[in-house]
Amino acid sequence: MVPAELASMRRPTVGAMDIPLALLAPRRVFARVEDVPAYGWALVVLLVAVTVIGYATIETGLIDLEVERKVQQSITALEAEQLDVVERSALSKMIEEKRQEGEFLRLINRVQVVVANPAATLATVLLLSAVFYAVVALTGKKPEWHTLMTICVFAGFADVVGGVVRLLFMLRFRTLAVDTSLALAARLINMEGEGAAMSTAAVSGLLSAVDPFRIWFWVIVACGLSVTSQLRGWKVWTCCSLFWLTAAIARTALAMLSVKGPALG
Repeated sequence: MVPAELASMRRPTVGAMDIPLALLAPRRVFARVEDVPAYGWALVVLLVAVTVIGYATIETGLIDLEVERKVQQSITALEAEQLDVVERSALSKMIEEKRQEGEFLRLINRVQVVVANPAATLATVLLLSAVFYAVVALTGKKPEWHTLMTICVFAGFADVVGGVVRLLFMLRFRTLAVDTSLALAARLINMEGEGAAMSTAAVSGLLSAVDPFRIWFWVIVACGLSVTSQLRGWKVWTCCSLFWLTAAIARTALAMLSVKGPALG
């Protein structure tokens, strides 16, 4: 009995080496999950991967190119509006202010992809784990924090794969305006009228849910919850579907605000 107990205690749990398998066969990986903090290195790899993707995005030069394009458009519009209205010195000052705004925007975009994106990834893992912890507790089962963290960490690598694919698209088409969801299809819909821009943003936000990598993320989460018996049956699929739709609604609200903001300004 003692050797058997020792063998059981030495049974390997999941680790960073299981990341590829978790993406392709999550049930095999999550069947070995125990309520222990064995996800540490996987979490480190996740955050490092997101940071590297952000750094690679900066190195492509596309952020600087996009900001410079917007600055030039603003300067051209400013010259067309103010050339016959203000003095040349005042116009030069306005142009210089536009260039300074471009430098600030360039810095903000760099900080976002290198710092904010990894921070958002960590916050997402912690928030989802906390929400599922509460949901499991409400069902009457004993929630396992480390198990839920492990599930969310490994599911996060589906987003990493999506980030790599989007980076490749950026390099191929030399633009930051790439998407792996159906959100781009909203541009093909010919909307007219006063609220056309707002309607397009709303449709784009809703269609962003139809993304293979976002769906892949929630499938992995659902498999993990089911295999570890944290949630099972209709409960797991209902929760995951609800959160998937909630995220789409949040992106829709942000898209509509981004359109409404400049209009108010």
